[in-house]
Amino acid sequence: MSIGNKYTEQLWSPALRRARQDWKNERDIIELFAEVVWNHPELYPQENPGVASFIELVKEMRSVGYEKSEDTAPMAEWIRQSLGETIQKSSQEWTKKTIKIPKNLQKSLDSIRKSIRKKESELHPFKASFRKIETLEFARKRAQLLYGSEDLSIYLEDLVLKEQSGLRAPSGTLFDLLEICEFIVRRKGLHLSKSFEVCVCDLWAPEISLGIEVRDEFDPGEEGELFRLLTLSRHHYETDHLAVVFPSNIDEKSFQSCRTLQHIIANLKVLRINEFESFIAEISLAAKDAKKDMPN
Repeated sequence: MSIGNKYTEQLWSPALRRARQDWKNERDIIELFAEVVWNHPELYPQENPGVASFIELVKEMRSVGYEKSEDTAPMAEWIRQSLGETIQKSSQEWTKKTIKIPKNLQKSLDSIRKSIRKKESELHPFKASFRKIETLEFARKRAQLLYGSEDLSIYLEDLVLKEQSGLRAPSGTLFDLLEICEFIVRRKGLHLSKSFEVCVCDLWAPEISLGIEVRDEFDPGEEGELFRLLTLSRHHYETDHLAVVFPSNIDEKSFQSCRTLQHIIANLKVLRINEFESFIAEISLAAKDAKKDMPN
């Protein structure tokens, strides 16, 4: 690997002088310095305890894998700090400046590691909000790409604004209701299937024998059409329960108009979305009790 090409100089640009972003960049920095150490024994004699320590650590990182080793980020940062202004001029200058490698290099790396973690904690207070590190890394890269910053607050705020804008679109509320219903049912540990056929309910929860129809609004003129859909769904799924779910802010008059269907369709529940979770919990409990009462 040549240490004088243009690509290697980019590794030292100010944009990369921050906490761990890409282990491949860090690997390349370490390998470049390792090449100088091995190719210039007059500057870095291997009998020197510090040099021996560096070589041993590089071998260990290679063995474990740079992407997995905890020493990768602090080692790359130590090299950056040690080379300082020299490397910004030209990577050929490496051989004109001997870096003193401390005998206890691992101790220096441990100190840098703590500093990196502290910096990451300050720059990325959202770290605890992400259950998977891969998701956090994706968010960081998106924030950097879109806004030129790893400040996730800007990225997350923009995502919320985009979702808010999407919900205001003609079909936005409907898709949101479908997703919320799905999350609630699955959160209760139940299976859910989707069916967007013309004559059946949108969602079907077989374990509690529940058909779910989602509507973002209701006009009294739609009563006959909704009645037929629910009746056909009952025969199609052989349901014990049916539910029609509306947004929480549906007009009260429209909501009450739809609720009249409860008087003519058995075990139908017309709900606002904020009532849906308690309804699922109620019929789930009833289904469990019914199973207990069944003879073996």
